[in-house]
Amino acid sequence: MRARVRKIFRNIRDPVDLVVLMNSVDPHIDLSFFYATGLTDGLFEGCAAWLHPDGSAEIMTSALEEAAAKKSGLPLHVFRHREEPARLLRKLLDGHRRIGINAAELTHDAFNRLRKYAPKSAKFVDVSEAVTQSRLVKDDEEVALIQKACDIASKSFEETLPAIRPGVQEAKIAAELVYHMQQNGATGPSFRTIVGSGPNGAEPHYTAGPRKIRKGDLIVIDFGSLYHMYCSDVTRTVVVGKAGEEQRSMYNTVARAQKAALAKMKPGVKGKAVDAAARTLIDSTKYKGRFIHGLGHSVGLAVHDGGGLFTTSELVLRSNMVMTDEPGVYIPGFGGVRIEDDVLVTPKGARYMSSAPRELLEL
Repeated sequence: MRARVRKIFRNIRDPVDLVVLMNSVDPHIDLSFFYATGLTDGLFEGCAAWLHPDGSAEIMTSALEEAAAKKSGLPLHVFRHREEPARLLRKLLDGHRRIGINAAELTHDAFNRLRKYAPKSAKFVDVSEAVTQSRLVKDDEEVALIQKACDIASKSFEETLPAIRPGVQEAKIAAELVYHMQQNGATGPSFRTIVGSGPNGAEPHYTAGPRKIRKGDLIVIDFGSLYHMYCSDVTRTVVVGKAGEEQRSMYNTVARAQKAALAKMKPGVKGKAVDAAARTLIDSTKYKGRFIHGLGHSVGLAVHDGGGLFTTSELVLRSNMVMTDEPGVYIPGFGGVRIEDDVLVTPKGARYMSSAPRELLEL
């Protein structure tokens, strides 16, 4: 993982002689710990990665996670008792004057512990922007893991379709989809599965509730699988029965907007230009103002992995970034349509990583 560590240091504007990625208690785990160490298993509460400018790294780990940590091939500092982390922190921080921290993911308590055991002359520098920038451009191993997560999610969606019928609760569909993802090799879902039927589909971050599906419903299904720490994020919208004229009009508008954005997703293009490609198309129709969120976001170790495509985004696309392309139209009281795919930016343009059917499915 030396290349990843070196990339972090290259992106740091205010040089440091050490970067510490410190975990607290779940859910306050810094996913950059896994990025820098290459580990794809384990929880690593209270553990830390110590990164050096030459690309080397060390892990401070509990005995509980020692077996998992060994898979990294990195030097380990193992603590077995509650008082040992303090000794290790003092030892590993000794002699360092400028210490980088990922402040965006560091708890206040963990920072206070670092400050307590660091040399009094040490200065802490926030390097979270450099860490985020490093994670935005994926290496080949990361792309392969995201691709697998996309494949699992796409296959599982198709296997779930027969369960979507009148009288079935939204929550049951969500459970069925998660079941198929884990049957197909996922570690678990990458986020809470959304199944928004009928008017619930007009709420973009609705989850899945007791409402029973009815004939004629539009259903927004937003799902993703977690595969060895890496995420996928896909949305499909289906109709139970034959689509009505308004439903079909909404769907076709969103589908055209998604294609317009995909065509714009090339290296060197700013995120706001990609968003505008979809938003301009939607706003040229009767659905003006009904696209109420940004076009997409980066995907990786986190579902929202640091970068976004929205109206003011200055993010410049680069090869091997993985972004979502997810325009939507939402009409309160009626329903919503969202089509979302994970997209890999390549030197020649962009390609879909998720393969679930994109046409309007009438079930």
